[in-house]
Amino acid sequence: MEFEKRKASTLAAMNSPEPDKSPKGNVDAPIVPLLAAINSHPLYFTTSSCSGRISVFAHPTASSSTSPVKSKGGKWVFISHDPVDPDSVSRLLLGGELAQSYRGHSFVFRFEPLIIAIECMDVQAAQWLVALAISCGFRESGITSATNKRVIIAIRCSIRLEVPLGCSERIMVSPEYLKYIAELANEKMDANRKRTDGFLDALLKEGSFGPHSCNGKLLCSSEVDSDEASACLDGPESEFVRNSSKGCMNSSEDDESKRFDSTKCGGIPLNVTASLNL
Repeated sequence: MEFEKRKASTLAAMNSPEPDKSPKGNVDAPIVPLLAAINSHPLYFTTSSCSGRISVFAHPTASSSTSPVKSKGGKWVFISHDPVDPDSVSRLLLGGELAQSYRGHSFVFRFEPLIIAIECMDVQAAQWLVALAISCGFRESGITSATNKRVIIAIRCSIRLEVPLGCSERIMVSPEYLKYIAELANEKMDANRKRTDGFLDALLKEGSFGPHSCNGKLLCSSEVDSDEASACLDGPESEFVRNSSKGCMNSSEDDESKRFDSTKCGGIPLNVTASLNL
């Protein structure tokens, strides 16, 4: 099947020593266990991800032949997937070197939370994973694309931060304020990590995710091929989604809120209510 072929190809690329297309060039270390758990299930695989990041971004406001930033799109001046030192952020922006290197640019301080794009075997599998993510605090999660060929969901939340700082000629905020927003970003990073850990714990409790799935393999190694993925799809782990046609979700026509009935989903112990916009 095409799904298994795409999954095998994606996971092979993920495990390749060659850098990927992201600025960092590889998977963020804080979410490796979460990605492995998702990819261990025969009905899902991750297509892109970010664990959450604190950054300073430079936007071009005028053309400059000497600027290292291209006129299209800008560039990250600073990026971290871990909490930052507020004093270091302040020194970076107020030390003078930044103005020399990024003349004619404005700067924005950002915190962006976890986001994971996941391809799902079908809409039922997508609905189940979206509902679980929402119950773990990722309330902006949803199905982003659903065609007869591919179903894609995004796991995400809204605990973000974006603060304009000024331009290379003049940073408009004080050192104290820079430290304040850095500390605020660290708090949001901590909240993001707690939600991420909670989502991983919820997946592992379901029993069909993790290293015990598919004959003990994580489906996150270069050894995975389409035949092995196909064999996994014939196993009992996928029955909770395939049985969804028998009434996995109960809803009324005048109520957009849909509640899972775990007794009709292969006995999955999940009791959440979520609004699914399909």
